[in-house]
Parts: sequence; structure tokens; C-alpha cells
Amino acid sequence: MYPQKMSATGPQPVPDLDGLAPVGARDADTFVAACDLAKARSYIHYFPFLHFYGSDGRLRWERHGDTVLVYQIRRRNAGGTRMTLYLPPMPFDTAALHHALERMQHFNKSKSARINWVAEEDVPKVARAGFSVFFKMDEFIYDRAAVMKLEGSGFSRLRRELSGALRTSNLEIRPYRPADEPACLAVLEDWEERMVAAGIKLTVGSYATRACLAQSDRFTYPLLTGMVAEIDGEARGFAFGGRLSSEMGCAYLFHTDPRFPGLPELLRYRLMEAYPDLSCFNDSGDSGRKGLQQLKQQFRPVEMHGRFGAQMN
Repeated sequence: MYPQKMSATGPQPVPDLDGLAPVGARDADTFVAACDLAKARSYIHYFPFLHFYGSDGRLRWERHGDTVLVYQIRRRNAGGTRMTLYLPPMPFDTAALHHALERMQHFNKSKSARINWVAEEDVPKVARAGFSVFFKMDEFIYDRAAVMKLEGSGFSRLRRELSGALRTSNLEIRPYRPADEPACLAVLEDWEERMVAAGIKLTVGSYATRACLAQSDRFTYPLLTGMVAEIDGEARGFAFGGRLSSEMGCAYLFHTDPRFPGLPELLRYRLMEAYPDLSCFNDSGDSGRKGLQQLKQQFRPVEMHGRFGAQMN
């Protein structure tokens, strides 16, 4: 939960958080409108991601003029808390960034400030504001229409994977239901065990996946769509995604049983198929995992969209 301090009458919100609200489901329209104005293209702008990632209170937001500002409140190992700007103002506004900088410096009692994530289109503007910007990762952006057609030699491997998956006996791809949560949690926990066994550190995003499984019914199409891959009546994979902006979709979450090859590709294909009005989909990065990179390259990304961080000392 977000930090509190004690008083004679019990825990009280930290005053420096006054005016900042949790990223609630009711805020979806405000955020999506801001994404449209900003022409947002990054995974970090997808509202259900922000909502579920902030479900423990770590993300807070405010309006400043016509922009949306999202902050992260971090507990420090040495004690206390620290505020960062989770992403630049949406849409970008220099005055709003200066306001956020002053809030962070006041909260942290320090001249230093950090922006967790900066989409590549915002890099020049953030740098002009005095931040040092550094590269963190690339995101895969797909042309939805090209993926749907699957034409040409570039899609040959994806065609084979999809054909193989569709030949699986008693396979059904159907909408996610709240009753699917326990079975999908089992798929997630199996994936987590495999990552740990391979020496791959789990990210803090695992709790956000659990929040999505438990609370996905807070959102409906087109903002969020959930799918389950069932084989012989048993959940073997799940996916979530939806509309990021009026043109861009987000391939948000995918977890599958590795004993059934082709399911990750099929779930991505079916998710994009459900959004004929969108032109592109952002499938985030590859976490430095070669297998995940190879999987996403099958969709022939038309853009590797840079994601950066920023620091002011």
C-alpha cells in the first residue's frame, strides 16, 4: 500500500501525496483520451497495465492543466519512501514536467529526480528539460493487417506454428471468465517456477498479472479482452490485451504451457484478430530472453520502439 504515517487517531495519508489519486478503473476514459492526444505508442501507456500495476497503491496520478501525470511511490530498503515520475506528462507539456519535478524534489527532499520510463518520441523533450536519458529496451510493434494476412516468406514460420497449434486435439480458444482464475493462476505459477529454475529473476509485475486475473471484469472490450486456451477442457494458456489508443493495441499478457507449442503465437493472433479497427499492436520487449525474441520476430515487427529512462542529479 502507499505509505502512511501514524497519529493519535491512527494511520494518516502522507501530506505530500495530497492531490494524488490511485489509478482507478473509473479513470480509464481520461487516460485513453490523454493517450490519443499524445499519440502514445508504448506498452507503458496501456491503461489496464497502469491500473493493475498500481493496484497496491504504488502508482498515483494527478491532472496538471490538460495533462496526466503518473508517479510511483517506492519503499526504500534503507527505510522511507521515494517518489519518481513513472512516465512523462500525457500529452507532453513542459510546464507539467516542471510541476512534477518540483513535487518529486519536495517529496524526496533532494534535487535529484527520476523518470522510470520514457517513450522514444518523448526523449528530445525530456532531454531539453535537463534530464540525462538512457536506453533501456526495445518494444515490438506489429502491423495488424499484415499479421492477419500472413502473406509472404517472412511469415512462413508463423504460419507453421499456427497450423500446428490448430491441429491440437480438443483445443478451444474462448473468452476469459472470472471462474478461470484458479486454473490460469496454475499456468502462471508453473511459468514462474520455470523462470526461477532457469536462473531468471522474476519482476515485480507478477503481482500485476494476478491482479488482472482477479479483477479483469472491471474492464470490457475494447479496453481489455481476456482469452483462455483450453485443451481437453483444461486451461493451458491465457492472454489479455486491448485498445491502447484509437489506432494502437496492446498485447498485454501471455502465459502458456510450454508442452503445447504454437499456443503463444495463436493467442497473439486471435487477440489481434479481435480488433479489426486498430492498425498496430505493441507487444512490449523480450526481457533479454532469446526464445521470446524469436517468438516475437515471427510477427515481423514493423518497428522496434525504444523505451528509455531519465535521471536528473
